[in-house]
Amino acid sequence: MTKRTVEIEDNLEETVKDLKEEILDNFKEYFKENTDIGDFDTYYQARGCDFVHEASDSSTPIYYSEIDGLYYLYGDEFDEAYNNAGIGDGNEKNHRQVAIYCYLSEQGFDYLRELETAFDEWLADAETEEGNNKMPWDYL
Repeated sequence: MTKRTVEIEDNLEETVKDLKEEILDNFKEYFKENTDIGDFDTYYQARGCDFVHEASDSSTPIYYSEIDGLYYLYGDEFDEAYNNAGIGDGNEKNHRQVAIYCYLSEQGFDYLRELETAFDEWLADAETEEGNNKMPWDYL
């Protein structure tokens, strides 16, 4: 019997971190162009929702080796996100890749909720001396 050792590059944490940075950068750009927004939903409707989908899509791996490796490590979490999304029956040829996309989207939308909370805290403090020189992302 031959034993083989296989290495799997686990870059999921880094991928999620990069996704969150992209979302934050997108919000900062929007905020600088629209400094008068008084409700986070304005950003969400104008750009945020679509951007999370786009950024999640571009963050999803395309090579089978990376997809299979990540799925081996995190398949349960990916399948849970896939099932939560309710977008298929799991029989797609690219199910693993779609499940990873669903997971990344879920992480992106969770981050949007964190950003919304930070924005609301910033709004509440904007009129105070403490919050006067801060930006919404300072509350993250």
